[in-house]
Amino acid sequence: GCADWLVAPGGSPANRPHIVNNSWGGGGVDDWYLAKVNAWRAAGIFPVFSAGNAGPTCGSIGSPGDYQASFAVANHQSSRFINSGSSRGPSSYGDDPYTKPNLSAPGTSICSSTPGSTWNCGYSGTSMAAPHVAGAIALLWSCNSALIGDFGTTFELLQDTADPPIEAGNCGVPTDGEGNFTYGYGYLNVYQAGLMACGTVEMGTLQGHV
Repeated sequence: GCADWLVAPGGSPANRPHIVNNSWGGGGVDDWYLAKVNAWRAAGIFPVFSAGNAGPTCGSIGSPGDYQASFAVANHQSSRFINSGSSRGPSSYGDDPYTKPNLSAPGTSICSSTPGSTWNCGYSGTSMAAPHVAGAIALLWSCNSALIGDFGTTFELLQDTADPPIEAGNCGVPTDGEGNFTYGYGYLNVYQAGLMACGTVEMGTLQGHV
């Protein structure tokens, strides 16, 4: 019901969001939600999902993050080493066209708002990493409107501009050698993605407001 509501909040498709960050998931190979993810994409909604917190076991990435239609985010520490609890690939849905997880983002000891107009910097998990990617997409789509709803270009833009990981991880690499099953294609680098998609003038303006 919540997924359907997001396609037409208040009964109007005009109210739908561009990007949805999903801080939840379950065991892998569960296609129960696949139709909803596909419906979001058909409506132009970018689906960002937490990879899950069942690491360091290989193949522990959860659904819906393991779908090729979803963008799954792993959790690395400030040292850039993966958090041991971050779920790993490979996805049972395969790695064509994308390695899972797709990217790694900061997700350990992250500051977040809390009830009562307060904040706390003790939160960890892929649920703290995925919002970094959702925010990055919002920045990119705001400075280059041609990207809005273009999932393939946005996936590849984020992945192609990611910083390479400092290690191979513990779960190997796909047959095409693109990234690995621990960090995906590497560390989120929204600034480099912005330079490629939006140019120096636009990114300079955005940087001044972040």
